[in-house]
Amino acid sequence: MRIYSHTSLKQAQRCYKAWAYKYIERLQPKERPAHLARGSNLHEGLFHLYDGDEASMGVWVLESSDEDVAIIERYAEHWTDTWDVLHAEEEFRMQLGDHWVTFIPDLVVEINGEVWIVDHKTTANIPDEYDPYNMTDFQHLLYVGGLRQLGYNVKGFIFNYIRTKAPTEPKLIKDGSRIANLRAIDTTPEILQAFAEMHGMETMEDVQDKLMILRHTPNRYFQRHFLMVPDEAVEQAMADTEAVLDELAAKEENDGPWPRHVISKGGGYMSCGKCDYQPICHADLLGINRDAVLLDYIERPRRSE
Repeated sequence: MRIYSHTSLKQAQRCYKAWAYKYIERLQPKERPAHLARGSNLHEGLFHLYDGDEASMGVWVLESSDEDVAIIERYAEHWTDTWDVLHAEEEFRMQLGDHWVTFIPDLVVEINGEVWIVDHKTTANIPDEYDPYNMTDFQHLLYVGGLRQLGYNVKGFIFNYIRTKAPTEPKLIKDGSRIANLRAIDTTPEILQAFAEMHGMETMEDVQDKLMILRHTPNRYFQRHFLMVPDEAVEQAMADTEAVLDELAAKEENDGPWPRHVISKGGGYMSCGKCDYQPICHADLLGINRDAVLLDYIERPRRSE
């Protein structure tokens, strides 16, 4: 019985050709995009925050940038969690037909007697609450189905958004009479209030107006979107995923074929513009010697079972 990681499964759902580059040829880019590396580092900081290992958190702080440390500190100040953390980045295994799928939720927590799965999402800008991507990505549905299969009475999923941009620090205009760019300033009410008080401007009408706007709009740096997950959605997602696994297993057994994904333009989640294997894919597609392109890749390490 073949075991697939959830990461492997997502790659197959995006593009079978990319899956073959990654899991058959075992290629990976030499350099990881900076935004992905930073997201991984912030995820690590959140892991240490929730697993309670102060020594590991101390090491993370020393090895991380001041900006990343400040984000985690502001996050901890913003959320005074009463979560009972059941699991932090622990691997689980679920069965789908003749296949096994492993998955690692960021957190599994209990809130007021209800079990929720938490997915940390670091992003430059927090999307609207009803982000349609959350309804078309099966990750959360599979995680819920997998834990329910293991006996957890999971209520739903929490998208835990962490913005990677720091709040803007207010400044005065040259003559010191008012706060610069007050109407459009991207900051928090706490920072603006403290700055205004320090300069004796807290009672100014435009400052009070801006503070009211900031206090009565959703937090722009930390948000949590709760998604209730019905049984029907989970069952459909698991059935669809089992079909993908059947096809993937058959392709492995027959050594292909490995068709390319049809979307080639743009920069969205499913586009070639987001694919690590776009350069070598294009070289192969055009019949160009791939040796020069391969210089940008290294062999992926194998997982120890």
